[in-house]
Amino acid sequence: MSLLQYFVTLRTSLLHQFHIYFMLPYKDIFLDFDDTLYDTRGNATLALEELYDAFHLEEVFDSKRFFTEHYWEINENLWAQYSLGEITRDYLIIERFRRPLALGRGANLSDEFCLELGDAFLEFNCAKTGVVEGAHDLLDYLKSRGYHLHICSNGFTEVQYRKLDMVGMSNYFDTIVLSEQAGVNKPSQKFFNYAFEKTKAVPTSTIMIGDNLNTDIQGAMGVGLDTIYFNRYHQPLPCSSSAAPSVPRPTFTVYALAEVQQIL
Repeated sequence: MSLLQYFVTLRTSLLHQFHIYFMLPYKDIFLDFDDTLYDTRGNATLALEELYDAFHLEEVFDSKRFFTEHYWEINENLWAQYSLGEITRDYLIIERFRRPLALGRGANLSDEFCLELGDAFLEFNCAKTGVVEGAHDLLDYLKSRGYHLHICSNGFTEVQYRKLDMVGMSNYFDTIVLSEQAGVNKPSQKFFNYAFEKTKAVPTSTIMIGDNLNTDIQGAMGVGLDTIYFNRYHQPLPCSSSAAPSVPRPTFTVYALAEVQQIL
């Protein structure tokens, strides 16, 4: 490299760093993982179908569709309770299988069998590599812009690390912040305070990206963060009313991950 080329490269690098630290409003980005980057719904549906076959659940249900649809309805309700600290992790793991099994014919509803299903489901699920469209492109873009990226997830510790490795995303992140480590789930302010402590980020220069309006967006807004709501399924935003006169609104809303690049 000639001396001229060296100084041109140095100038470009310095301008890039100046842009990052003085022009951009954010330095740190908190990202949800499940159904924001990792295609949890798609991967888990495939895992449920494998589980159905492996455990011969056709003897219990008339169709895979009946089983998976009821599993998802029950699982989402249980996760909402878990996020609010109303139930424990162990209760969730057992009940998300016991309750749909109870809708079938003559199923084994014991804790032991439900735990066996849960273990097998996690093994099937952690082997899946589906990601949300545009996830790797977004992470490449954000890293190239110099942002510090941090996962903020309510997912179980041993599962999240395996899934991050399986989809090749581990190296993108400066920090992995999980609710089991924090001792409390999103949307609790204590979770986000723990995240600030662990990442050394500050609210004024941090933005949260997530797909869950309650746990990700309203939780982050509760500690003063700007937010990007990834409304993947085009859900209607709640409206203010006399019963809820001040419903928090996301700072930004996107319907595809590629749109985040227009904001950041």
